[in-house]
Amino acid sequence: MSEAYFPIQSYKAGDVLFSRGDAAHTFYMIESGEVDLFVPPANTFLVRLGAGEAFGEQAILTGGVRGATAIAVTDMVCIQMTAESLQEIVQSQTSLIRPVLEGLFLQLYLQNSIRSAIPGINL
Repeated sequence: MSEAYFPIQSYKAGDVLFSRGDAAHTFYMIESGEVDLFVPPANTFLVRLGAGEAFGEQAILTGGVRGATAIAVTDMVCIQMTAESLQEIVQSQTSLIRPVLEGLFLQLYLQNSIRSAIPGINL
């Protein structure tokens, strides 16, 4: 994966990566650090994610609206992916790659939906 396709972004502890209701443009893969996802206005905690985990898949699947707020718990580094950058990669590959990636993103979306519905569940 080239940084031209997937830029790397650093965040400081306390930075808001996105807020509930924002347009979803970016999918995040955490290289280091931790992020909390929660739902305002009651600030219902959903999950804490760390290195090797990913979130924000709505940007890839539907280009929809954020259902939660993401705040960096620690300094963190993320690889960021947009629907456009993923599409460029997929189009340069064989047709087998597309259904595999769509399946993986759908699985991540379903897991995160379950985490949202049942806070504290480990999948």
